[in-house]
Amino acid sequence: MERIWNHVHYAIFNFYKKVYKILSYIDPFRLFYKIPVIKKFYAKGGIDDMNKFTDEIIFNNKLSGLHIVWAGIQMGGLIILLEYGFFNIFQTVIKKPVIQYIWESNNFYNLIFIALLLIIPWMINEKLLFKNDKYITYFEEFDKQPKYLRRKWNWISFTIIIMIFSFFILSFILMSTIY
Repeated sequence: MERIWNHVHYAIFNFYKKVYKILSYIDPFRLFYKIPVIKKFYAKGGIDDMNKFTDEIIFNNKLSGLHIVWAGIQMGGLIILLEYGFFNIFQTVIKKPVIQYIWESNNFYNLIFIALLLIIPWMINEKLLFKNDKYITYFEEFDKQPKYLRRKWNWISFTIIIMIFSFFILSFILMSTIY
């Protein structure tokens, strides 16, 4: 399970990197950073190429770049979709719309519900991905794999993501039987 979840995380991270690379071709700041006066300004701060710095440090850094943060958020979001789908199935099984009681005003249940929705994904991702930077070890291993194997795992990851979204949507269709 840990290896598969890290493959999904790796695929999302690389997806963000590819989208960023495509969008960088139309980014006006990339041209702005090539102006000699601007280059000199950043060179005084020790940055020779601001575009390269932006790519490697701000966005694509595996430890603290924006893409790894966004990929981690997406991993939590996938678990939240699974949780909510199971919650909808639970409501279908007991044939009672519990959600309306949770969101009633003047009750404490909505805070507990939101806390559970957020704490469970954090615990799972902490255990499978982030504890002792496990994902870095997996990313280094996945980077060394042949291209055909990475492509295969990208398709498997894409399928897992589509299945999670489908499960979430289908849980609402099931739940419509109780309304």
